Amino acid sequence: MPITAIRTLGWLAVALILALAIEGILRPRGLTLDFANFYDAGQKARAAEFTGLYDPFAAIAGQPPFGNMSFFSAPLTSYLYIPLAMMPPLMASMVFKLAGTLATGLGLWLLFRSFLPLAGAEVMVRARYFALFALAALLFQPFWVIYGVGGQTTPFVFLMLVLAYRCLQRSQFARMALLMSLVVVVKPAFAPAAVLLFVMLPNRFRLMALLCGVGFGTLSFWWLGPELHRQFLVLVVNETSGLLAPWRNSSPFSWIEPFFVAPSTYDAPGQLPDVARRIGLALRILASTALIIAMILHRRQVLKLAASRHVIFATALLVAVVFSPVVWAHYLSLLFIPLAALIALRRHLPMLAILLLSVAVASALGQNTILRDALIHAAGTESTISIAMHACVQNPGRAGLICLGQTAILALAVLKSLPALLILLVTLFGHRRIEKALTDPGWARISD
Repeated sequence: MPITAIRTLGWLAVALILALAIEGILRPRGLTLDFANFYDAGQKARAAEFTGLYDPFAAIAGQPPFGNMSFFSAPLTSYLYIPLAMMPPLMASMVFKLAGTLATGLGLWLLFRSFLPLAGAEVMVRARYFALFALAALLFQPFWVIYGVGGQTTPFVFLMLVLAYRCLQRSQFARMALLMSLVVVVKPAFAPAAVLLFVMLPNRFRLMALLCGVGFGTLSFWWLGPELHRQFLVLVVNETSGLLAPWRNSSPFSWIEPFFVAPSTYDAPGQLPDVARRIGLALRILASTALIIAMILHRRQVLKLAASRHVIFATALLVAVVFSPVVWAHYLSLLFIPLAALIALRRHLPMLAILLLSVAVASALGQNTILRDALIHAAGTESTISIAMHACVQNPGRAGLICLGQTAILALAVLKSLPALLILLVTLFGHRRIEKALTDPGWARISD
């Protein structure tokens, strides 16, 4: 394909991203979903009514909350959403989505620039990298889920992670420690990544990370008191043990749940069966351990410092996703960081690995909440749960409907788990070819 056509393909993908962003920002969707928990948190902080911060039904200044979504961030972060609370909900959502779009766009541009040296010096090779990077960003729907839920904070976390990666490659450990601390404060689910970085990186990072962590913790406890933090911890623990519809969970192991949970069970909140929880925990521990072992084996090679640090950072991000029992679709955006490096280094990968990564990106279309809801409606999953499963309980002779319901739920769970699962499999089973990619001469220029 001529270089002009390749570049045109890349710019077309960028244009489609812009069109998607404009439509997503301007069209109101999901105001009572994720957006509502940030908006209400800002309202509660503005009114200094923190006792109900983690109660989604608590009144705010004598008025009912805008939505009934639980707030899952650290108590101190509620102050960040006061500017949103000062605007009408529709305007606040548009501003929130616009800011998130700008954060994602800046993060993607910095990521593209960071890995450009790995693609090679030839003009044609760089043009192909640009086209593939832009096309992957377009298809990787975890970035654009925010438009279906009224806005999210994950785009800002993605930007902070990209900045932290660049700081790591430049040995700017104080800035990196501050950024990683902010990531954990905003999204506690990413704490495993911070822990692994704390263990693997030099003492300069550990010291600064410890100071930042203690500083944020002390300020939060002094300002808001211990009771609010206890409520926060209880909420986090309950989320990891509760029953979650697997078509909403992007964990690489979310497909385990449908084998042990009857479709009718999803009609009401409940707890995940012990056997399913134990199997899921065992798989998460096993996969996380395998990732850490692979990281250690990679670092036994004679690698450039940039390649060695990349292995640590990429492994930390993968472990954060793999180890978490609940992975919302937008969380997967952090996996684009190691994915972008593999796109730049694809010449070192076998065809099977390239194919699996392509399927991972393509299947990420299923992370889009709008598309997901359309698939659920087409599969009859919701109606099967609410109507047919009740009929099956009353009339066991209609067992075929139960099988249909479980099959549909399992299919949707597999679709949700595919992106993370395939990236995990390529990382583990493409170990030897990735080792070759880590010796590429481009790593010597990645910190420029």
